[in-house]
Amino acid sequence: MDKSVILDKLHQLPAMPLVVREVMDSFRNANVGSAIMGHKIALDQGLSAKVLRVANSSFYGLEREVGSIQDAVMVLGFDTVRSLVVSAGFTRAFPPSKDTLFDRHAYWMRGIRVATYTEALAQCLGGGRQLSFTAGLFHDVGQLVLSICIPEAFADILAQQKSSGTDLLEIEHAVLGFDHAEIGADMARRWNFPAAIEHGIHYWRTPEKEHFEPITAMVHVAVQMESGLSGDALMGSLPEELIERLQMSWQRIEACMPEPEQLEAVVDLMLET
Repeated sequence: MDKSVILDKLHQLPAMPLVVREVMDSFRNANVGSAIMGHKIALDQGLSAKVLRVANSSFYGLEREVGSIQDAVMVLGFDTVRSLVVSAGFTRAFPPSKDTLFDRHAYWMRGIRVATYTEALAQCLGGGRQLSFTAGLFHDVGQLVLSICIPEAFADILAQQKSSGTDLLEIEHAVLGFDHAEIGADMARRWNFPAAIEHGIHYWRTPEKEHFEPITAMVHVAVQMESGLSGDALMGSLPEELIERLQMSWQRIEACMPEPEQLEAVVDLMLET
């Protein structure tokens, strides 16, 4: 199958609210004023309510409740609020479901956990916190695209993967001639995401083998953490070059990681309808 067949079907994807599209565009526009964008976000009451619920959760541990988007921008910073808006917008446009082999609920749960770990790593290690949550959230967005644009073919691929245990990307290459990492990167380019996010989507599985991007490497680490690894087991699973380039040790990052109950609280709030 030609990738263009899938990309030509992208009109089937639900339309994003205007404010979400504008927030996405702001990733590439350093001149966007946070006050103006905060006002636009506040006009979407449903989106604002979800962002404020998450902002006031135990995860952020604020000393006082924030009652408006402008307040949230002042307390949490524009980058954090922007990440919450994008994630809330996409989970609303592509709501969780369990009706097919592609479990969208599990997909979003995993994506939000990876996003949260990626942001925590960026906060601790430096190097791209502005984009870290979004890079983690969309790390496997190609799967979402395939599930919408070629649902029957992708369901067959998932069935093969489930019965054989073969790596999903390997099956995709055999059946389609490309994989969901490539499609996800193409989608990110069409959404006008920054190159660092596109790189993370495409290469997070092998961050040490391509042009090194800290965010890509941190997404790789976050995926391992989401799978349950920590401490020596986590460090032993990582490529040595990645550890060296990030100057990473478990002792350095342990204190930055969210508590499990805080992480799950964020996931539940983001997936609330």
